[in-house]
Amino acid sequence: MSEKGSVSTYRRIVKSTGLFGGVQVIGIICSFVKVKFIAIWLGVEGVGIINLYNAALEMIAAVTGLGLRQSTVRDVSKAVSQKNEHRLSEVVTVVRRWSWFVGLAGAVIVLSFAPLLSRLTFDNDQHIWGFVWLSCALLFNALSSGEQAVLQGLGRIKVLAKSSVWGAVTALLLSLPMYYFWRIEGIVPSLILVALTSLIFTWIYSRRVPVRAAKLSAGETWNIGKPMAMLGIYMTISGFITTLLNYLFIAWLNSHSGMADVGYYTSGYTLITRYVGLVFTAMGTEYYPRLAAIADDRKLVGEQVSRQAEASLIILLPVVCLFLVCQSWIIRILYTTDFLRIGDYISWAIIGVLFKAVSWTMGFVVLAKGAGKLFMITEFFSDTVSFVLNITAYMVWGLEGIGIAYLMNFFLYGTGMWLLCRRYYRLRFEHSFYRVLITVLSICLPAFAFCRFGQTGWYMLAAWLFTGISVIYSITMLKKRLGWKMLNKSDENDDK
Repeated sequence: MSEKGSVSTYRRIVKSTGLFGGVQVIGIICSFVKVKFIAIWLGVEGVGIINLYNAALEMIAAVTGLGLRQSTVRDVSKAVSQKNEHRLSEVVTVVRRWSWFVGLAGAVIVLSFAPLLSRLTFDNDQHIWGFVWLSCALLFNALSSGEQAVLQGLGRIKVLAKSSVWGAVTALLLSLPMYYFWRIEGIVPSLILVALTSLIFTWIYSRRVPVRAAKLSAGETWNIGKPMAMLGIYMTISGFITTLLNYLFIAWLNSHSGMADVGYYTSGYTLITRYVGLVFTAMGTEYYPRLAAIADDRKLVGEQVSRQAEASLIILLPVVCLFLVCQSWIIRILYTTDFLRIGDYISWAIIGVLFKAVSWTMGFVVLAKGAGKLFMITEFFSDTVSFVLNITAYMVWGLEGIGIAYLMNFFLYGTGMWLLCRRYYRLRFEHSFYRVLITVLSICLPAFAFCRFGQTGWYMLAAWLFTGISVIYSITMLKKRLGWKMLNKSDENDDK
């Protein structure tokens, strides 16, 4: 890849990470505000009802949605890369039609089984009509997901970000009065309004990216959409396996040690996966379609994976170091001093995030190639290994052992993905990636050691020193890769 191409890639990575990182933060803030007022106005009962409704709808959407939100991005991206307007029109039309299909299928299931859902979820028949009306929300969410997939596949990241932000903020402002005036009775209308608001803003912004609708028969729609659905089904099964094994581990932990350790584990897991995971979500929004567009070019895939892995490590390094030295403050702010016990657990786990970053970049290669079955198999083995490691490490080291297991799992998973991609796709990392990886670990591991084995005096001073080095290194490397004056220049493709 030329120096100009390398700079362009890094600019896209950094801009998309900052853009969607901000979107994720705004979403979390809106969620915090809404939950706070709901807790005040509706109490514990209201919060419980909302969570039960959402859990039931998410379960049905996961099954009927066929994973199209993720799988269809690949096909749209490939159509864009082919510069074939007719093919792009066909793919976008198919995505939208399938979104209607899965949305209506989910809505019909909710309508048909509303009495059963009410009894299974609430152990009574008082919420039958609630589920009947919420079938509309499921349809709206499916249609919104389809439009978001189209925007992501087209590379219109800024447009997607704007629709997400306006949807979240508007939904918050419109739903709060419903909770205030109608209390419990406002739950169902509010959930429907939130879904409808998201759909409206997604539609508004997606219509600013005109793609001509193709005239396709039902058979053509089915044939073009079937491979997308198959990939999505494999991804859905993979996600289900992950959820199932996590549930089984929590159940085992509860029976073996009690509810307290379950609370500690889930709290630490949330810190690592939800908050630090914002970086992965932000980067993946742009990385996946970019990789899918050049999936058939082995050399370009290797270059893009190397660039993404390097950028991920460079961006995450100061995040990890700051997390290590500030973990007690972070825990106190987000939880209470009673949760300081999770410090040892998250100290090990946050190091595992670095290995997760590398394996994460390679995992997208399998998806970009459309190898759904291979993706499902690799995820199954990773989840199984994680399950076994969690139990074994907990029995040996207690709660801290789960953090060690997290680190070990992603080290093994990353190694396995490297061997797999090297074997099946002849993927080769560039030498610059290995230099970055070694440097990042050389900075991060001493900071971890000082924080982990000596949390006072000179030890913490040394940890802060390495944290400062991590910040300087990251800024220097990003400036070097972006060009000293690139940070203030706009990227034409990102502005679309």
